[in-house]
Order: sequence, then structure tokens, then C-alpha cells
Amino acid sequence: MENTEIKNSETQAIVDLASKIQPIEIASRYNTRRVALPPGWKLEDRDDEKLMSIPARKKGSVTMHDADSFIAYINRHKDQTFTTIYCNSDYITSSIDFNCIFNDHGGGKVDENETQNWKDLTAKYTPPFSEEWKRWNNHNKKSFTQMEMAMFIEENLNDIASAEGMPTGAELLEMAVSFEANQDMRFKSAIRLQSGGVNMNFVQDDDGQTLVKMKLFEKIAIGIPVFRSGDAYQITARLRYRVREGLLTFWYELIRSDKVLEHANKELIKKIELETAVPLFMGIA
Repeated sequence: MENTEIKNSETQAIVDLASKIQPIEIASRYNTRRVALPPGWKLEDRDDEKLMSIPARKKGSVTMHDADSFIAYINRHKDQTFTTIYCNSDYITSSIDFNCIFNDHGGGKVDENETQNWKDLTAKYTPPFSEEWKRWNNHNKKSFTQMEMAMFIEENLNDIASAEGMPTGAELLEMAVSFEANQDMRFKSAIRLQSGGVNMNFVQDDDGQTLVKMKLFEKIAIGIPVFRSGDAYQITARLRYRVREGLLTFWYELIRSDKVLEHANKELIKKIELETAVPLFMGIA
């Protein structure tokens, strides 16, 4: 009985001693505190916000699929002091995206209150390119056989624009049909025309006297939208060819399509700025 009382007394003494041991604060700065813990102790962070009926503040990120939804969402949640839009663009690689931060850092002070913020409530938007833009850019400077070039022109004939000094859709269709008809013939020679373009001569392998002429235009104009459901822009493309062992390969080169993309994006930026009245900066947030 006496030993049990001694053990209980020692246990209680240990408990009393442990209850007196507290973490020691050794440094603090602003909202950061550093403490020294006794051996075997550990700190735990407990966030009881999820037990509240509503969150303590707004936070999260959404991705919008069209410009109108992006604008509407900004107008629903924007704050005149803190909301900021950033546009990250690289026109050479055809990369554009927008990021709106609703609780961004503000500038200076407002009514003597600091304007730093958490920057964790955002909306993102990447303008989708039109199918026509993707098709013409994906094949830009890629080699075609004679037959492949003919098929590409025929499949995308509706994209050909009417422009002064450029071939019409009907003329390009005639060129494509000629490509198909002469695909099995051997290339003989080419004569560059003063009016632009090249006259190409073909002969039958088994009959060198059979001569067929075909005209390759130097440049064509296409009219395609940059962004899905957007306005169409005119782009000029050079038609090129190379001869190897009597066989032809073709390709086209879009002329400064990056400037067309830049113009289209500037028009989109104007729309977003006008309809949201939110500051917009070019850069990465």
C-alpha cells in the first residue's frame, strides 16, 4: 500500500512538472514567431475554418473558356482597389494567356490602410485559336509532295482571300487540278514570270516530246480568323518549291503572321479593358 502511494505521488509530481514546461519564445518579427520546444514536443497547425458556416475570405482559381465569360466573372468579383489583369504573350510562338488576380497588391495606401493582399483568388483565360489558324500555322514551312500540295489547297479553298494582284480561289483550284494531273510526270524546267509566279514544264518519262505546262503562283492571300469566332484577317503566303532528281516538293511560308496575331490580341485587350475597367499589364503574374 505504501509503495503504491509513493508511485502515485511520483507520477503526480511528474505531471505537475510537465504542466509547468512551456515553449519558450526566442524571437519574433511581424506575424512570425519562433519558439524553442522541449525534447519530444512538436508543433501542430490546426485550421478550423472548414468548421465555419462560410470561409473567412474568398480564395481559389477558375479557368474560363471564352472572353465574354472571363469578362463577366471579373465584373462579378472585381475590387476597384485590388483587382488586376495580366497578359502574358509571345507572338512568335503563338502563346497568349490572361490571368486576373482579384486580391492583388494595391498601390500605396487607401484611407491610411495598407494595400498588400493575398493574391490567391484568380481567374485564367487562354484565347482559343480558330481551326483555320491552327491548320495554316501547323503546316507553315512544311514540305508537301505535289499531290499533297494539291489536296491541301483543295481542302482549304474557302480560306483563299480576294486580294489585288493575288490569284483567286478559282485560279488556285485550277493549279491544284493541274498538280494532280501531272503528278506522275517528270519535271523538266521552270521559267520565272515578270508578272510573278513560275511556269513549270513537265514531260512524260516514256515520251520526252510530250510537254505539259503548269503555273505556280508566287504568293497567295488567305483570310482567316485568329481566334475562334473572331474577325478574319488577311495573311500573305509565299509558295515555294524545290527540285530533286526530277521530283518536286512544295511548301508555303506565312509572311509575318506574328504581327497579325499581335493585332488580334491588342483588339482583345481593348475589349477586356473597356468592359471590365480593370488595370491590365503585359507580363506574368
